[in-house]
Amino acid sequence: MLPVIPVFLVGAASAPLLKKVVRGTVKGSVKLVLDAKRVAHEINEDLSDIAAEAAAESFAADLQDGASEVPRQTAKKTRTTTTTTATA
Repeated sequence: MLPVIPVFLVGAASAPLLKKVVRGTVKGSVKLVLDAKRVAHEINEDLSDIAAEAAAESFAADLQDGASEVPRQTAKKTRTTTTTTATA
């Protein structure tokens, strides 16, 4: 006949091992998320650089062809507001 081991003893004996497994899983997950964020940030920077280079090349080509002038920043238009007064 097999010896009967109470369930709570099995749980108490396996708790430290389970704690290590859970801790390792959480640490691995956090590291994976941080690495994914870093990679996404680097890709975003690279795409921004490529877009800026393409815009600069297009602008330079337009200037060389004489097709456009240097764009000037225009002053912001001010909104006119009307005030109404209520009479009692």
